[in-house]
Amino acid sequence: MKFTDKKLLGAGIVLAAFLCIGAPKNTYAAVPEAQMDGVMGQSIEDETEPSLDERILKSAARSMPALYGASGYSSAFLSASFTDSSPYTGKTYYHRNDYEDYNIFHGIDVSWWQGGGKGSHSTKINWEDAHDDGIDFTLVRAASRDTADGSIYEDTCADAHIQGALENDINVGLYIFSQALTQKEAREEADYLLMLIDKYGWDITMPIVIDREPGSYKRLTAGKLSKSKETGICQAFADVIHEAGYEAAVYSNYTWFTKYIDGDSLDCDIWFARYNTTTTSNTTSGTPYADVPSDYTFWQYTSTGVSLNGYASSSLDMNFWYKDTSAKTTGLKVKSSTADSITLTWSAADDAQKYRVYRYDETQEKYVKIAETTSRTYTDNGLDAARSYKYKVRGCWEIGGTNYYGAYSSVLTTATPLDDVGKITADERKTTSLKLKWKKVDGADGYIVYQYNESSDSYEQIADVTTASHLVTGLSAAKTYRFKICPYMKADDGTVTNGKRSAAYAFVTKPSKAGGLKVTAKGATSVKLTWKKVSGANGYAIYRLNSSTGNYKKVTTISNGTIVSYTDTGLSSGTKYTYKIRAYIKDNGEYYYGSYSDVKSGTTKPGKVKGLKLKTKSGAVTLNWGKVKGASGYQVYRLNNKTKKYEKIKTVKGGSKLTYKNTKRKKNTTYTYKVRAYRNYDGKTYYGSYSSSMKIKAK
Repeated sequence: MKFTDKKLLGAGIVLAAFLCIGAPKNTYAAVPEAQMDGVMGQSIEDETEPSLDERILKSAARSMPALYGASGYSSAFLSASFTDSSPYTGKTYYHRNDYEDYNIFHGIDVSWWQGGGKGSHSTKINWEDAHDDGIDFTLVRAASRDTADGSIYEDTCADAHIQGALENDINVGLYIFSQALTQKEAREEADYLLMLIDKYGWDITMPIVIDREPGSYKRLTAGKLSKSKETGICQAFADVIHEAGYEAAVYSNYTWFTKYIDGDSLDCDIWFARYNTTTTSNTTSGTPYADVPSDYTFWQYTSTGVSLNGYASSSLDMNFWYKDTSAKTTGLKVKSSTADSITLTWSAADDAQKYRVYRYDETQEKYVKIAETTSRTYTDNGLDAARSYKYKVRGCWEIGGTNYYGAYSSVLTTATPLDDVGKITADERKTTSLKLKWKKVDGADGYIVYQYNESSDSYEQIADVTTASHLVTGLSAAKTYRFKICPYMKADDGTVTNGKRSAAYAFVTKPSKAGGLKVTAKGATSVKLTWKKVSGANGYAIYRLNSSTGNYKKVTTISNGTIVSYTDTGLSSGTKYTYKIRAYIKDNGEYYYGSYSDVKSGTTKPGKVKGLKLKTKSGAVTLNWGKVKGASGYQVYRLNNKTKKYEKIKTVKGGSKLTYKNTKRKKNTTYTYKVRAYRNYDGKTYYGSYSSSMKIKAK
């Protein structure tokens, strides 16, 4: 940006008069009001703020008597300032003491006037030479709204300037020659610059600036904006830029900031233009710098008399950048951690471009850089579990190809947590207890066992153990319980640090012992088993003794916990069978069995009597039949011809006695008989089926 020199009428006369008077070279007089001209080199007449020397001459020409008693700079001014020289103008500049501890970088701002002009895509600056000559940054005009209709256009030389600067490690910022009259137009201008950044892929590390000055078409001055509206427009632009992740700034000169912009209320940087050897007018009286309307980050101090390697013309805008690179990184803390990683986070150190992360190395006994990141978070991986680590972080600014580091953060001492216990298993299951087991965690001094409480809907501590197992007692049979395990370690001072709780693991206790088993004969080839329901059981397994081997073999599984009976078929008649059963619960595809019931035996009924034969002689009927396995005896039945009902006439004791003689029968009378076997077992009598009935006429 550029203030065009206002030509002085009679400059030679004034200068001669001034020299004759012998006034000090750097004495200030009143500062004339000035208006901005364009940063485009438009050379608008009568809109320039003169240099310090020129103002002294002008003041002498207008008010010679006021200079007769002039003295040098006041001690107050000198005390409030420090000096630095510009290698590009050969002049000494007075800076506010506020910036004494800052780095002061040299930079230029350019547009197509330092390129091939409107429509061109070239640059006239040898950026390599410029950088070698000490230029560390540039602010490039990328767009302008200085048009008759208020439309925005692109500066066609911007990309050439930017690429040349970036290739030579010169930091780049952007500005737009703004003529926005509303906050909406200011946001449009910001969006236009952001669009260009995306279009060309520019690496912008300096502020993006809204340049506020009249322009060729006087659109801005014609708008007659109030100070509050002008300030609001600037902030609206800055808000869009900040939201996009860039730094923002407002450019204007002393008069404009004094009359039209409340710089102190802006949330962005200030780029202040004043073509003098200091920014204050209060060099001989008053409070130094009290007249400067706001703090500023950049000072554009001249646009003429410049000697810069890499650029032929002496007309070039020169700037100081006051950069505090001592900012301390704060807010360093642990965002999250695992057994082998620690994720750090910290607050922004002003506008630091990147951060270096350091970890203390015990073998080297010093902090060692472990990472450099543009983010404000970093994950340190590959660490040891349950180990203490120390970190610190500092911001970094890469300016002109050189890294400048801020102050270290406070040291953060933290530790990786203990490793997880991993999978928990139920090593032993009983009806009222579960023995939990897990993998030993390195560094753990103990483990807290948590059990879920349905009443409180929370996990509650039930044990603190030093081994990787715990027997949980006092449980109910056939019930599911959930557990979590948390490892912990103890410091020398007794401080306990808990690890991470494990995932929840559910285990079911075994069902209770099956009871009430009974075995009763169902038929000649079957028995019926009954038992009491086992609470919580999913089913039952039934086992029968093999009398030959002496082993029990499972004969069936009942997969319904509410069924409490079973008929075992396909058995031999008149035979003793021995059984036991047990309830089970199925959990995650696994079967967990309760204790076996007491052993119970039963018998099948005897078989049907076969081979019944009758014979008669001398008024008697003799019956013979085949032997029935397991029979304790037989019962003989005869049909009552009158009642037509069978009546038991004889019980033949002994399973081997297979005959009976029915005497005193009337001759020539027909008699009908049938026989059945019986079996006495465990105090009960079980009867087989009747034989087929047989008839005979007594002789």
